[in-house]
Amino acid sequence: FLTLGYMRIEGKNMINNLPDDLLVHILLHVPIKDAVSTMILSKRWRSIWTMLPALDYDDSDIDGKWIANAVYRKIRELIFILNWSAKPINLPNSLYTCDTLVSLVLSKKINVEIVTPACLPSLTRLWLLSVVFKDEDSLVGLLSSCPILRNLYVVRRNEDNVTNFNVKIYFLETLVYVNEYKEDFEDSNGSLVINSPTLKTAIICDYSGDSFLIENKCFLDKASIKVLNHLGDDIRIFISSLIRLDVLLNNPTVGCFTTINFSQLIERRIQPYEFDWLKPLMILVQNSPKLKVLLIDVMDQDDDFPISWHHPGSVPKCLLTNLEIFEWKEYGGKFEEKELVKYIFANSRCLKRAAISIRSKCILEGKEKTMVDELKSMPRISESHALMFETVIDWRDIYRKGFNAATW
Repeated sequence: FLTLGYMRIEGKNMINNLPDDLLVHILLHVPIKDAVSTMILSKRWRSIWTMLPALDYDDSDIDGKWIANAVYRKIRELIFILNWSAKPINLPNSLYTCDTLVSLVLSKKINVEIVTPACLPSLTRLWLLSVVFKDEDSLVGLLSSCPILRNLYVVRRNEDNVTNFNVKIYFLETLVYVNEYKEDFEDSNGSLVINSPTLKTAIICDYSGDSFLIENKCFLDKASIKVLNHLGDDIRIFISSLIRLDVLLNNPTVGCFTTINFSQLIERRIQPYEFDWLKPLMILVQNSPKLKVLLIDVMDQDDDFPISWHHPGSVPKCLLTNLEIFEWKEYGGKFEEKELVKYIFANSRCLKRAAISIRSKCILEGKEKTMVDELKSMPRISESHALMFETVIDWRDIYRKGFNAATW
């Protein structure tokens, strides 16, 4: 770039005559240290690098001064990932009072400590990925400092110093909350409490055993709820208006989800977990009269876990009038599973697409062709739908059984 900076044609420095936006575009394609070094080329280049909309800075020397400088220069977006540190480090207090910051991502061994009142009036997106909090007051102080926050993405780990995770953000629209598995989850006394009346999308993945409570009267459009603990009765009110639902179906959650009338639900994805799930599935289908998309994913269901099929007393309304897409991931070909597929095919008058992926264990055992032939021979009330079969290999099965070239 130094050579480029002094390129002359017929005695003229042509590159210096280019407009600022084009020079900035050029600097976006070189390492940040090289971009900054261009300031020594000439007066023309002295301030060009400061116009860069984003700085990708990678340095093993941990120093909060450059963050303070970025805040001083009215930074709008900051992604800070601490790849290695012996212990959590603190960031400058000025970061938590930056009035221009719109998007903030903090990841790994960062200690979130709110010493003075925080104020982030422009922040709309906040990601907290495996960070550590000084205490629960620091969490509350950070979230309460974001009056217009719309998107919150949280990944927690065991040592984050927070027992009760309270999300009280008035204008929040999207919440992604992942609580990593705790070995002693049966003795957990923690909680997740949501108080965000404008919340529309919630993705909750919590295998810790913490309690889960929605305090306010939000009416969700989309939700993914994967928990191993019982859901409170109040949650029925807030998820009855869902349009899309992704749910981990197990003993703790089935009592809640099978007693709700999902009058607006269009798309449902279920993931059985160590559970006899066929009868509850049909109850869920029966309670969803507008359902158009039904997705079944049994990836985490033990293949040896017993399941039972009970022929429904009446055909669910959605099968007769609405269901258009039916997908099954990791179909195992058990008798009970075949009966469910037969029932769906025989009663879904509006079905346009059916996609079934064969369980990898069956493929490795050479059963795939027979299973596909059985599925193709099943009678269908809707002959217009496309029937697709996918070969999906689970590498965990290959590792357990050992590689056999004859299977490929």
